[in-house]
Amino acid sequence: MKSKICLIASILFLSAALGIFWFLESPSVSKSARAFAFSALKDKIGDMPEMGTLIIVDFSQPSQTKRLAVIDLKTGTAKFYGRVAHGKNSGGVYALKLSNQIDSLKSSAGLFKVAGRFYGKHGPSFRLEGLAPRLNGNAEKRGIIIHAATYVSLKSIIANWKNKFRLGRSHGCFVLSNSGFKRLKNNLVRPAYLYAYSSHEPL
Repeated sequence: MKSKICLIASILFLSAALGIFWFLESPSVSKSARAFAFSALKDKIGDMPEMGTLIIVDFSQPSQTKRLAVIDLKTGTAKFYGRVAHGKNSGGVYALKLSNQIDSLKSSAGLFKVAGRFYGKHGPSFRLEGLAPRLNGNAEKRGIIIHAATYVSLKSIIANWKNKFRLGRSHGCFVLSNSGFKRLKNNLVRPAYLYAYSSHEPL
């Protein structure tokens, strides 16, 4: 009887562990996010480029998940998926409050162009130009960029157990893990764009 209880407990533990692993490691960019991203890009530039990169960030998904996809526009396939932080004033686990306002410390939605690479206070980074005036027109004034930080990691998720295991948060920038940023840098083909999807209207 005791051995049977131990076996059941082991199976339940293994099932829970596998479920958590699947939640954390599986791609979580929705079909809606992908459809809106391609539609916004086509509306902005007309014909789709024959080559380039489209980064999709799905803010409708929880921050612990791999809600960032790097798409090869030549093939339409994902090169990789990764985690990305949202602004500290946008919410905890989810980015529920978006903004284009300066000093809001919130994330912005819409289509951006990935501009020049530079080395700043966060190390190697990419500048972003907002292509949707109402949603992200102040991106450059706000200093919204793509960079890496240690708070985008499994360690950070565990450390935030009191806050529903949320990922670390930014001041509005799109922040990847160190390894995720390195993969982005190595796979980025220009022209490059970023689309941030949200089912919530920006505030």
